[in-house]
Amino acid sequence: MKRRTPLILAVIIALPLLLLAWFGVRFQLDQQQVAAHQLSNLVTSRLQSIDQQFQEHFSRLQQHFILRAASLQRETEGHYNVDSVRHFISQSAVVKQVFVLSKSGERRFPPQNQPLNQQEQDFVKLTSHLLSEPERFTMPVLDPAPPQRVADQRYSGASNDEIQSARLSSSVSEKAGFSADTSISELSTSVKERAADRHHGWIAWYAEAGLQQIFWLQDSDGNIVGFALNLSRLLSDLISLLPSSSVAGSGVNAEQENDSEIRLINDRGELAYSWGSQDAGPEAEAGKKPLQTLFLSHPLASWHLDYYAAGLPTLITGWLGLFALLLLLAIGLSTLAYLLYREHNRELRVAEQRVNFVNQVSHELKTPLTNVRLYTEMLEQELPEEEVVAQRYLGVIGSEAARLSRLIENVLSFSRLNREGASIRYEQGVVDKCIEQVVELFTPVLNSRKLKIRFVGKAGQLCHFDSEVLEQILNNLLSNCEKYAADGQFVDISSWQKESSDSLYSYIRIRDFGPGVPANESERLFEPFYRGSDKLTEGVSGTGIGLGLARDLARAHQGDLIVEQSAPTEDVSGASFLLTLFTPIALTTTKAVSTMMADKPDD
Repeated sequence: MKRRTPLILAVIIALPLLLLAWFGVRFQLDQQQVAAHQLSNLVTSRLQSIDQQFQEHFSRLQQHFILRAASLQRETEGHYNVDSVRHFISQSAVVKQVFVLSKSGERRFPPQNQPLNQQEQDFVKLTSHLLSEPERFTMPVLDPAPPQRVADQRYSGASNDEIQSARLSSSVSEKAGFSADTSISELSTSVKERAADRHHGWIAWYAEAGLQQIFWLQDSDGNIVGFALNLSRLLSDLISLLPSSSVAGSGVNAEQENDSEIRLINDRGELAYSWGSQDAGPEAEAGKKPLQTLFLSHPLASWHLDYYAAGLPTLITGWLGLFALLLLLAIGLSTLAYLLYREHNRELRVAEQRVNFVNQVSHELKTPLTNVRLYTEMLEQELPEEEVVAQRYLGVIGSEAARLSRLIENVLSFSRLNREGASIRYEQGVVDKCIEQVVELFTPVLNSRKLKIRFVGKAGQLCHFDSEVLEQILNNLLSNCEKYAADGQFVDISSWQKESSDSLYSYIRIRDFGPGVPANESERLFEPFYRGSDKLTEGVSGTGIGLGLARDLARAHQGDLIVEQSAPTEDVSGASFLLTLFTPIALTTTKAVSTMMADKPDD
């Protein structure tokens, strides 16, 4: 018990701590997942807002080009003379070059029948494949829905022959992100609406190892007017829409935003611009993948935004709170366990002191009680037979002294069994003779209770056994008959022996005809200090250790003691105990064999 108590207390402490730690860790992990999901949504929203700003910029460019084309058509009366177009190109910072195709697909600008400057020659060379298919500019193109594409991998590139065309959505807010390089006359609302209803769109194609953007539209005469963007100016305008330094976040995700960096990557996979915290830079330079990537909408579909961060958010406060809670709970439970253990040890010491006191008193009583029995027997022998009353008184004194001796011996044996175990000393003898001695001792006692012993002995073979142990077992069994079976009139004792190979077992059955033992209590009778039902024990004194001690001694003798249950067909009352003992004919050792019971836990 002393070794088991700390283990039980440790389990009581560890079990709630482990359960609380498990639930706490699960809760914290769930919170981290929620925080990571919120951060992901925030990052996605930020990247999409940047893409939306770019779309609004291209929408303003589109409206600007529609007005420019209408103005140019009006100024040239639909002829698009060379000087007027060249003057327009020289005055525009956002336009690199202009082309005009007639309704029949013939190129009107750059002119085919006049000398071209170097810039026009380069442009014709770059767009020869594109301008050779004028039907590309006559097919109506639907405006795409605002794309919200988030990818986890980088743009892998596209072939040089890839060409994309689409109309931008007109439902975008008018932000001051683009200013005209020259003043243009305002057209009427009807002119704007008619121009916007004609076919127009954006074309992105690869040339000069880069992505080129062209806005084209169909004028009122059916001519196709295209505006090739100045890439340097376009990149400058796009960068002007972006933050110029680290953006300080706000709200619960401010810390994560301050530790992040966003990069604008062009179609060649080169860094065009970056902003945000520089702490995330080494993460990207080390070749790690960005936490999120968003591909931009047309006409920058081959460009993308990369989001880098030092790491996912960690709820440090939550983990510290969980650790503090577990620590406080562990301290509280440990303190409580220590107090319980100290109180338990105190009670054990008090109980041990009481047991030691009882053992010492019992041991001290044994010697004077032996003298009382000795002088009682001597006095019985000295008294003449005619002193009947004195003989009767001495018989009562001897009987009660014997009872007290048996009780003291049980207490001492029980204490010795729990402290040291049972020691069996095999000596040569006859089992039936030992039984007869016990029967002779108990006959006067049982006769006073109007009980008669009927003994049938068939265990007369010479063998080896511990006579003192057998006497103590029989004393306890017959004492129970004296206490509980006084109404049965008889106590039957029978013995026999069985020999198998080199072993010999002796069997002793003791049966009374009292109220018997209920089946549900047959095993509990052998528990220390258990005393059956109230009806049986009412008015009967006892310690409750006799039967348990008898079974322990029988098992130490390599046998057993059991309660036999009557068959359902038998109409017989009473209790029947079957005692089994190992009684070898010849010993393999010297004169004595000591058999120790298995160590028992200390009480």
